[in-house]
Amino acid sequence: MGQNPSLSTTAIALVIIALIVGATIGYFVAPKGILQEDFVALQSENVDLKAQIASLTSPKKIGLILATGGLGDKSFNDLSYEGVQRAQDELGIEFDFVQPTAIAEYESLQRNFAASGEYELIVCVGFDQKDAVNIVAGEYPNQNFVLIDEVSNRTNVASLTTKANEGAFLVGVIAASVTDTGIIGFVGGMDIPLIRDFYVGYEAGALWLSDELSFDVTVLSPFFVGGWGDPSTGREVALGIIDLDADVIFVAAGGSGLGALQACDDTGIWGIGVDASQGYLNDAIIASATKRVDISIYDQIVKELLGTFEGKWISGGLAEGWAGCDRLPDEETFWEAFFEFDYDPDRTLHPDIVFWIEIARFGIISGAIVVPSGFT
Repeated sequence: MGQNPSLSTTAIALVIIALIVGATIGYFVAPKGILQEDFVALQSENVDLKAQIASLTSPKKIGLILATGGLGDKSFNDLSYEGVQRAQDELGIEFDFVQPTAIAEYESLQRNFAASGEYELIVCVGFDQKDAVNIVAGEYPNQNFVLIDEVSNRTNVASLTTKANEGAFLVGVIAASVTDTGIIGFVGGMDIPLIRDFYVGYEAGALWLSDELSFDVTVLSPFFVGGWGDPSTGREVALGIIDLDADVIFVAAGGSGLGALQACDDTGIWGIGVDASQGYLNDAIIASATKRVDISIYDQIVKELLGTFEGKWISGGLAEGWAGCDRLPDEETFWEAFFEFDYDPDRTLHPDIVFWIEIARFGIISGAIVVPSGFT
């Protein structure tokens, strides 16, 4: 499957839509990481972003509070640091960061940053910082915060969530392309809306491609480990799915998922990772659905510097570059450089498969494809 797919009428239409959308909103020319509406506004005003920020009277300072686990997680923490580092390199900001070792530290660290009065923006990485943010943001209403992966009701907090279902749709397309048995599976950490969102997008992507190319694919009901830090059980769950003849498994289970992905490698089937590219883990991983918190954080720093920061819930997906797939050509080079690995020839995607995930991406961005959500 996936070697010589033919173009359908819908696919041709989506290509045309993609070109129209690209011409209309500047999708192909906007700098990566800057929201399209900001880019268009800057173009219309003939304003150079870097020159405008450079004209500020003094360097602006950002505070970054990482999630427990710290740097080196090859996931949210490393990506968050990358986003702030990029802002320093490109926009001239300064930043400080801290690496908590326990959830109980979040509140005091946030309060220390806020009380100093030094920071234009305090970035808090991880859904488990929400309770602390709600308290500290209430104490310092003139201090702006960013909260990653959760939603605060404070008007000085930009709550950033990712449309994970959209990236999952793309890896569903890949799974349907590479399966030989016609059966694909899913391992989640816990049965919560955040993880269901990955599953429903994955299922929709696989079924979309099977409908476009008129072949049968079965997406098994999701299996859940029951926690995030149990790779042993993750492995057992994956082996149970493999016993059902699944030969591709999408894994969204945190540390538990490492066991599931290892089971894929041990049994010679394809695995699909999540959040960051996990292709460096083993040769069984064919793709990963990505959540680009580096870009979403960079976007908010830009907004803060331009004076357009908004304390509200902001959800971004493929159109904003916040969600994606590491096998998209414009992402693959980033991830291979970021993690210093190369997808080996055995995992090279056939150009036809890349074509179909590009078609799916533009279809979603244009609205021609509506991806179901696990939150509804």
